[in-house]
Amino acid sequence: MRHSIVVCKGESEFSVYGFGSCKRGQIGSSSSHAKSVGLPQHIPGLDSVEIVELYANGDHSAALSADGRLYSWGRVFPGAPDACIPQLLPSSELIKEACLGWNHALSLTDDGEVLMLGGKLHSLHNDPALKSLASQQSGVTWEKVPGPDRAKVIQIAAGAEHSALVNEDGSVMTWGWGEHGQLGLGDTSDQILPQTVNLSDGLPFTATNTTVYCGSGFTFVVRKHQRKRPSTIE
Repeated sequence: MRHSIVVCKGESEFSVYGFGSCKRGQIGSSSSHAKSVGLPQHIPGLDSVEIVELYANGDHSAALSADGRLYSWGRVFPGAPDACIPQLLPSSELIKEACLGWNHALSLTDDGEVLMLGGKLHSLHNDPALKSLASQQSGVTWEKVPGPDRAKVIQIAAGAEHSALVNEDGSVMTWGWGEHGQLGLGDTSDQILPQTVNLSDGLPFTATNTTVYCGSGFTFVVRKHQRKRPSTIE
C-alpha cells in the first residue's frame, strides 16, 4: 500500500531491502522519527535465510523461507508487538504459501489447510464455536480456517479485509469484508466463515484452471479453458 520490499540473491546469501513508509517498522527501519524512507534500506535478520517469497500490505511485511517458515515485521498481529526486525511466526505446520491483508495474514500448509492471523472484520475469533481450532504459541494465535469436509486448499489470496481460497476441486470460497461486493456472493454483507462463490460460466472446475486474486476491495477469478483440437481425417 505504501511500502515495497525487495530480495536480492547472492552466491551464498539473500539480502532483503525495504523502502517507503516506515512508521510501524514495515521496511525494517528502527528509526522512530522518520515517516518514510526514499532509498532501499537493508533489513537485518534474514541474510542467512533462503527467501522464496516476499509479501507487503498495510503496515506490515513478511517473508517465506524455503524450509516453510514465515517471518513478519512492522505492525504485526494480535498478541505480538510491532517489530522493526523480522520475527519468526511460530507454527507447528510447514507453510508453502502466504498472503497479507491490512490486519490479517493467511498461510497455506503442505497438507492443504489454511491458517489465519488477526483480521478485524472477518476474524474467526468472532465465532465462539471455533475457539477450539486456535493454537496459542508465544502470544501469536494461528486459527484453522474451516472449509468443506476433506477439501484440500491449493491457493489463497488476501485483500484489505477479505480473503479467498481455491479448493482442490476448483471451487472458490470467500469471506471477510463485503461492503463493495468483493466476496462475489451477490450482496454486501460481511462473512465470518468461507462461502462458496457461484461461477456459472459453464467451464469445468479443476484445480489447474482456476486462480483467484484479491485487491483492496475487489476480487477476480481467472478460469482457463482448454479447447480441444479438431480431429483430422486422413
